Amino acid sequence: MKRPFCRYGILSLLAISLIQAAPVQAQDPAVPQTLEDALHQMSDLAGIIFVGEVAAIRHREGDQGASGVVEVDFRIEQAVRGCSSGGSFTLREWAGLWQGGDERYHVGQRLLMMLHSPGPTGITSPVAGLDGAIPLHAQSSIPIVDSSTSISADDSLPASLLVDLRWVGTHVLRTASPSTANSQAIRMTADAVPVADVQHTPLSIVVGMLNSWQQSSGQQVVP
Repeated sequence: MKRPFCRYGILSLLAISLIQAAPVQAQDPAVPQTLEDALHQMSDLAGIIFVGEVAAIRHREGDQGASGVVEVDFRIEQAVRGCSSGGSFTLREWAGLWQGGDERYHVGQRLLMMLHSPGPTGITSPVAGLDGAIPLHAQSSIPIVDSSTSISADDSLPASLLVDLRWVGTHVLRTASPSTANSQAIRMTADAVPVADVQHTPLSIVVGMLNSWQQSSGQQVVP
């Protein structure tokens, strides 16, 4: 027996029409169109940016029933904003983020950190949740293809490290096709630089972009 066309069918058609109309409404300039745009927007929101290794993690209980904090010590390998290369930084997070056995970081982990400026109590967090704590991977674990970028690489950084930008990529406008988003994510030139897929880009290239954006905004690049 045929199902009668009822109000639920009308609602379904309305939902489909709204989905189809979404690309027209999604041309908001605030929505990143490429992976590079998304990374740039996140860096603009960060008060502290550095490449570092997790050295220690401490859980601190709160006083008089107050929520505790978790302190994560980083050894800074390359500073971009708000800290110094070769120094250290202690990230203080609300302990509630670590409930349920959720270990947000582990000792020895290497990350590109984009953090909000600390509040009055010194507590801060990565930009866009953990998306602002960007993992670094050894290049040998990811297949490499030859490509290049228009941004100067930072020669002081290990050439063997890649930045895992997959979670940053979740902020890119969804109406763009994957092939278009990937091809436009990192600008290319004729100077060959080994790059995996654009979601796994050499650390030196990413830090070079961050420093370039820092200079263009009139801020001093950290030595």
